[in-house]
Amino acid sequence: MASNGLETALECVGRGWPVVPGALWVGDSYVDPVTNAECDALALSSPAMATLDPEEVRRLWPVSDGGVTRSALAVLGKLMAAVVVEPELARRVVESEAFRASPTPVVMLPVPTFGLMIESAVFVVSSAEGVEERLVFPRGSMLPLPPAVVEGHKAEWLVSPAECDGPMSGRELADLLALETSNRR
Repeated sequence: MASNGLETALECVGRGWPVVPGALWVGDSYVDPVTNAECDALALSSPAMATLDPEEVRRLWPVSDGGVTRSALAVLGKLMAAVVVEPELARRVVESEAFRASPTPVVMLPVPTFGLMIESAVFVVSSAEGVEERLVFPRGSMLPLPPAVVEGHKAEWLVSPAECDGPMSGRELADLLALETSNRR
């Protein structure tokens, strides 16, 4: 899978995901790798800067002398949605035959919750239709994509986009989650 922000951003743009550059985690804070200025958060850019243009991605993710670039953030909205699932349930779904027949990308993402970093699985889907609203990232928010680092914890692919033909629909994911939940009872 992609080793830096530029490669990740180009792969996601190639799959039709609008992306914006994020900051890098260096030491114990975020920095802009172009200016080395400290940033308050990973979300360095506005969602309004989201692009699907590979040339714009190359311009926005300049590779530094150290071979690193800004993190890649996917902007959620018309083209994609993100659904948060408890990691154990996500791993069972990912191992199911039904999921393997038509997988969707899944990011293992550290999420700050009540002062702790809790690992969550985030399924990337084409729409949030059919999924419980409380599990869906807000429209217009940004999803950190590996190799982004969230407050010192690295995001990783459980299922990479390279393993998928494209994202499944929210309804398909909701059916898989319901099936796996009922199978455990």
